[in-house]
Amino acid sequence: MLFRVTAGINRSSPAFRAARAKCQRLLPGGGPPGPGSTTHPSAQTLAKLFKIAECMRQHGVPDYPDPRTSVPLNPFGSGYGVITDFDGAILLFPSTIDMQSPAYKQDLAACGAPPLGLQH
Repeated sequence: MLFRVTAGINRSSPAFRAARAKCQRLLPGGGPPGPGSTTHPSAQTLAKLFKIAECMRQHGVPDYPDPRTSVPLNPFGSGYGVITDFDGAILLFPSTIDMQSPAYKQDLAACGAPPLGLQH
């Protein structure tokens, strides 16, 4: 599951929170874990994602994130552009990574990651 942040959206506004609460049930699996929540990915998933992260950094994507088991309280206010939940592991991609660039997609393929940045 992939969520992209768009500039100019105030995610802490009452209108945004109300809309999210109403629409959450429509998202696959109820949407991503909320801020401050903890997930429980398998050790195999974490090992795979750490290996992909190391490979991506070796391929010239220095900001590629390690997997996490929790979501920060204010993930969108911390410079992250995309939050991905992959089999229970959380990846917070900084907005500095162009996930649509051909070079990035080529690096993902070389590192054995699913296309388009670990969507699941």
